[in-house]
Amino acid sequence: WIYRSRNRIKKLYQQLENQKQIISNSLKEKEYLLREIHHRVKNNLQVISSLLKLQSRSVSDKMAQRALDEGRHRVRSMALIHQNLYQDEHNLSSIKVWSYLEQLTSELMSSYKIDQNQVRLKLDVEDLILDVDSIVPIGLIVNELVSNSLKYAFPDGREGEIAVSLHQSDHNTLNLKVVDNGVGYQENDIKKTSFGHRLIRALSERLKAEYKFSGRNGALAEFIIRNYHLAT
Repeated sequence: WIYRSRNRIKKLYQQLENQKQIISNSLKEKEYLLREIHHRVKNNLQVISSLLKLQSRSVSDKMAQRALDEGRHRVRSMALIHQNLYQDEHNLSSIKVWSYLEQLTSELMSSYKIDQNQVRLKLDVEDLILDVDSIVPIGLIVNELVSNSLKYAFPDGREGEIAVSLHQSDHNTLNLKVVDNGVGYQENDIKKTSFGHRLIRALSERLKAEYKFSGRNGALAEFIIRNYHLAT
């Protein structure tokens, strides 16, 4: 009886080990497929970005050229997310916010050919890890606001600073702020029907965010974000 029981236990143990191995192999296969998806999405977005860049160079109309360049920056902000997901060996569904925003803002500075001695970029971002559904709209909002500052806040070689901050508050909200000390703007100057402004409004709704803008003593945009998910 004891011998038969030992054999039965041994068989059960072997079955469990086999099942564990099957599950492990299945998880590895799914991770590989997900990583490959992120890689392909990143590559496809980069192709779209390159096509927009080529198209921008081939048009003479300044407004069309600007629209194509702005579209390229938006595409690039999303491509960076998939690039980070693909390169992270341990995480395929969430992003380190500071690292991503540092890459995004640095690329914008380079794309707009901004001299870092003229315009300084300051990041004050809490060490948070957000899921993809949260970081995509946040990245697009930061892309719009920093792009606007780089285009309009410092004309004729004016020196200044752009500051981006993101912190989690005690009320379980995220506080996002983009500020520059440039020339500012009048409230009437904001074209609320422009694509950029409509995009920010739509993204804010997705994040269930309250927002306010000010053009006094530079430009300020502040968001209190309620709909977001930290990585578990």
